Amino acid sequence: MGSRQAVAVLTALMLAPACASSLRAQRRPIPILVVPPLTALAINDLCFGTVLLGIPVSVSTDDPRHSGQFEVEGPADASVRVEFTLPPALVSGQGALLPISFGPRDGLADFSHGTPPRALMFDPHLPVVGTLGPNGKFYLRLGGTVTPSSTQAGGAYSATISITVYNLGS
Repeated sequence: MGSRQAVAVLTALMLAPACASSLRAQRRPIPILVVPPLTALAINDLCFGTVLLGIPVSVSTDDPRHSGQFEVEGPADASVRVEFTLPPALVSGQGALLPISFGPRDGLADFSHGTPPRALMFDPHLPVVGTLGPNGKFYLRLGGTVTPSSTQAGGAYSATISITVYNLGS
């Protein structure tokens, strides 16, 4: 049995160069489609303005001055999936925390493509899937609520909200 294995290995080694040379003769170009990258741009920060102690403040996606607004751009008519990374709190320069929450209707995806508004309310904790318009754009809005305590430290608070966009193709 040992000799049969050795012969099989030698045969394979002897045939390999012949196979390789025939493959070289059949080379031909392979078409490759290069897709433009997706970009996401923050157009407007989510802003709560002046907040009073113990009184929650909410910003609606309908508020053009205070809602967070994002533009996603890429290949026209491409399907995309958007995921938000949301903070649990805003942080002051001194390290004080101000709780922030996002509800099931605090996300808005605009599919209007330049026609009368056609939007989808969504929970920003969950991914949203949509299609870029013929101009290659897709718009998102984000609202939320801050809940200051009655002993909340004064000052300016901020946090980072990130979005990740995936190209699902056309």
